[in-house]
Amino acid sequence: MELEEFKEFLNYINYDKKNNKSEIDNILYFIDWCNNNNYEELLLRLNSERQGGLGYNSIIDFTNKRIIVTRKKIINRIFDMGFIAGLGPFPYMIISQKKQESKIKDSAKLQIDKILHDQNLDCIINYNDILKIVIKRGSNSVVRNMLGSFIAKNYMTIFTKNNEYEYILPTKKNGEFHKMSYWMKSILPVQISLIE
Repeated sequence: MELEEFKEFLNYINYDKKNNKSEIDNILYFIDWCNNNNYEELLLRLNSERQGGLGYNSIIDFTNKRIIVTRKKIINRIFDMGFIAGLGPFPYMIISQKKQESKIKDSAKLQIDKILHDQNLDCIINYNDILKIVIKRGSNSVVRNMLGSFIAKNYMTIFTKNNEYEYILPTKKNGEFHKMSYWMKSILPVQISLIE
């Protein structure tokens, strides 16, 4: 989707506020709008690591059509800070209180075609193949220091008809468990189960 088309969408939901009262309603409306107009857009992005530091790390992109998993390039393993609570740029702009005042920049648009043709593409999982996604709070990864204690990692397993995909989700890059799981449960077209 081009930025001009996204701006038209924002103008429409602002005009039609009586039918789109909540943040979730507006994002779900955006998903329907993308599906009806044959757009594939990024809804959520999570960072995963199998090993810390420079080990195997990946990006898990949830679009309105599927899940795309890509191995991170070395530079991204070091400098990529992730998205807050997983929300992609367009969904974030939809719920942002400042969307009227701020300019939507080119950097807000992530090209799904470019991700699909990345040489580091690991796998694609269609939503129709998913039985459920289980997200587990990483109570076994509590870190204690002088500032208190915090959970360092959460876990996600995607169950499909033929496979299980397991991912470790570092909280530094994916935000708080309840925010991340809230958006996943609210806008993804699959069953999400939580284990606290």
